[in-house]
This record gives sequence, C-alpha cells and structure tokens, in this order.
Amino acid sequence: METKITVLLPSESELSSPKSSPPSSPKSSPSSSSSSSPNDSRKKYDVFLNFRGEDTRKTFLGHLRAALSYSKGIETFVDDDQIESGKYISSQLLEAIEDSTCSIIIFSENYASSTWCLDELVKILDCMKNKGQVVLPVFYHVDPSDVRKQTGTFGVAFAKHEENLREDLERVESWRNALTKITGVAGLDLRNYRDEADFIRVIVEEVSRKLSTPLSSPQKDNHSFLAKLYSCGSATFSVVIIFLVFFLVFAPLFGLFFFKILVPLFEKILGFGNTSHNYTKVYK
Repeated sequence: METKITVLLPSESELSSPKSSPPSSPKSSPSSSSSSSPNDSRKKYDVFLNFRGEDTRKTFLGHLRAALSYSKGIETFVDDDQIESGKYISSQLLEAIEDSTCSIIIFSENYASSTWCLDELVKILDCMKNKGQVVLPVFYHVDPSDVRKQTGTFGVAFAKHEENLREDLERVESWRNALTKITGVAGLDLRNYRDEADFIRVIVEEVSRKLSTPLSSPQKDNHSFLAKLYSCGSATFSVVIIFLVFFLVFAPLFGLFFFKILVPLFEKILGFGNTSHNYTKVYK
C-alpha cells in the first residue's frame, strides 16, 4: 500500500503540471492584449495625471488629486518627483500610463515647454488608440486653439524645441501631431465654469462616470443598511422585514384594539366602571 502511494503522487504532479502550464500562457497573453475595456480590473491605477509641475502642482493639481483620491476613492498616479534629468521619460512612467484606465491631460501655460509632458502625451494617445484608454483633456488657463495650432506660449515652446532638437525633428513633429489630435477629443475648459472648485467638481463627476464608478449620494447611504441585511441572505432579510412590519403596523393596531375595546370590556365585566361611580356618590 505505501509503495503504491509513493508512486501515484509523483505521477499526478507530473501530469498536472504540463496540463496547467501550457494553456495558461497562450490564453493570458491574448486576453491582456485584446482587452480594451476601460473597466479592466487588472489595471493598477484608475487615473494617470499628465501635468506641468511648475504650473499646477501646489494649486490645481493638489485639489484635483484630493477630490479624486480621497472623496471618490479613485486611485491616481502622479509623478511626485518629475525631475527631468534626461532627454526621455523613464520606463516606469511609460508603464504607469499603460497600467492606467484613464488619463487626465492638464494643459497649462508652460505645458509645452516640458519634453516629458509631450512624450507622455504621445504615449497616452497610443494607449487610447491601441488599448482603449479613456482620455480627458483639461484646459487650465490656456486656449484650446493655442494647443491645437501651437500658438501663444505653445508656439514659443516649440520654437525652442526645434532649435534644441535639430537632430530629432521627428520627435518634435510627433508632439505637434499629438497636440492637434488631442484637441479633437472632448475636454473641459476652465473658462466655461464659475471657479476652480466648480471646475474640479465637474472633472471628478466626468471621470467617475467614465470609470463607471457610482457617485456616493445620501439616498444610497440611507439604503445601505437594508442592502447589507440583504447581502447576509434572503432568509435573514425576510425575517427582519417581518419583524419590522409587525412592530410598525400590527403592534400599534393591537395596542389600539387592547386599550379601546378589551380594557373597557373587562371593566364592564368586572364592575370597575360602577365602583368609580359609587365612590362619587359617597363623597357627594
């Protein structure tokens, strides 16, 4: 008996390992590459924030990040360092863009002067085209036409890029094409809103809608108790409902029946009503 067991155990592991390992590798790679749904649960981040640090980090970006992360529980990726020490952005940033369901591009006054911002923009558009990433352009104190036509501060920045990157003009041209394409995507312009607080509120609602993340509302919070009870099981939920109906409906009716009908009836039967009447006569 013992020798048979020792022989069977290795044979089962040997048979199970080749069956499980080969099918998993070909199935996982197509699914990961073909899944272009913005609600992909395997994404590491909900939102990648593309921004110019010197324009927005300590003001608009901080408030937006807090509203997304703390108020709605949306996981954001922000390059907290954003030190442009090299010509090209790091592979970690490229991976963070790929691992995000949505990207918010914050166009500000000095956005185009950052080669890193522009490289991130090119990568974001690539993910939007090939992986179905959700993209939301946000125009913060800039005219969308300046972004599209590379005029104003964007024109000044590109003049410097063309001068500094004469050996890499294809890269500069890819930035221009990316800026032109992104303005064709529906975005939000600060000039159309009352103030920055209202602007951030609309951005959060739009991102939450695109991510299919339900916004918290008082009405839903009021029903959370019943929802938790129902999640415990239909039987438990039914028992609770029966008790609620009994105490809210039948208990008041029973009390009314008891004090209005039964108590007077018992008083007549036992003669309690006559004793009070006789006492009044004696005292008179």
